[in-house]
Amino acid sequence: MEFFGINWATCILLLSCALLPQQMKAEATGGGSLLFLDNPHHRFFRTESLESESEEISMTQSDVASTVSVLLGFAPSSTNPSVSSSKLDGLLLPNPFDRPRGVFMLDARGIDQELLSELDVPKLGLGAYSYRQLVAESSHTAVELPEDEVILESLNEASGDECDAHCIEQELVDLASWLGGSYTVVEQLLQGKFSIPLSKGSFLNLDLLKRADQIFAKELVSLRRNIRWVVSMHDLAEGSPDPALLLMGTFVGVQALREHYGQDDISREGLELFLNVAAKLLDSLQLSYGGQFVGVVVMNGNAVPASEGMFDVKLSSRTSRWLTEKFLAESNSTTAEVKPARRALAWSTAIILLIATLMGVYYLFNMPLTRDTLLYSNVKLD
Repeated sequence: MEFFGINWATCILLLSCALLPQQMKAEATGGGSLLFLDNPHHRFFRTESLESESEEISMTQSDVASTVSVLLGFAPSSTNPSVSSSKLDGLLLPNPFDRPRGVFMLDARGIDQELLSELDVPKLGLGAYSYRQLVAESSHTAVELPEDEVILESLNEASGDECDAHCIEQELVDLASWLGGSYTVVEQLLQGKFSIPLSKGSFLNLDLLKRADQIFAKELVSLRRNIRWVVSMHDLAEGSPDPALLLMGTFVGVQALREHYGQDDISREGLELFLNVAAKLLDSLQLSYGGQFVGVVVMNGNAVPASEGMFDVKLSSRTSRWLTEKFLAESNSTTAEVKPARRALAWSTAIILLIATLMGVYYLFNMPLTRDTLLYSNVKLD
């Protein structure tokens, strides 16, 4: 069937081509973002910001995993393509001997580019940072690290003492005070009012009677408690050498707000507070570790369960070290087997030489005086 001389198949093809840019734009709007939080006094990243819209630089999950490996002081995967290497070169400062060796990595759910674009990020007071767009590849990407040279801490597991409802209530009071706000305690536990000042003079007001507000507040409390525990453990071990340290956690507080409020001001204000808390926690880590710490905030717009992280860690032993240990073990076992034989050979050789020497001396002093013996004794004959 034709329509103005054009068949239906051609019409459908042209319509699909016309709608493709809008579809791609919609998908890009719901994509993810990356914030690399730096030390303003000791830079590890090149200077980038959200204002550089002319270059829409993107990174895949594999690129992020390679970046984390390099920041910890290890080589990325040998299968890393040249395109990924150029992206790392455009992000990291070129000194390979100056890496932070400490990475604070957060996988924040429910935050797409559209929500982040509603914030004036350069004016949030996050300090030095670099921005990239995230291109999701798969559900999981492994960060490959040597098991004997790095410490991995999960920020989703309770560290130190368990915290019950009374403990969380007190932590909320401390958190609000730390952020310059207030938490109003009521008769029932965890049902108070949480109010925190934000930029431009606004406030984030949460009512913990609402489940989404309570999840967001508890996520902040848990994150701060775990970072505080890491800092206290490092202070107790002061003086000992610091191995590479990777702190990994998942934050679902903003996702809970978006599921309840949608694309509302509270969701945007919750994102702003989360970024401020992440920056302040990174400051405490940098203070404790002498500035050798950076932050990587992965913001993913897809709503997935907290148990399904975008990144996991694959620990593996180094081949060269394994071969060395194996060679030494085989060498030790071989030495233990050969040692008795070598000792017996040495003793028998020594005894034979001793007997030969004694016999030579005996015959030297008792040989008959003949022409031949005198000749052997270098006696000159006329």
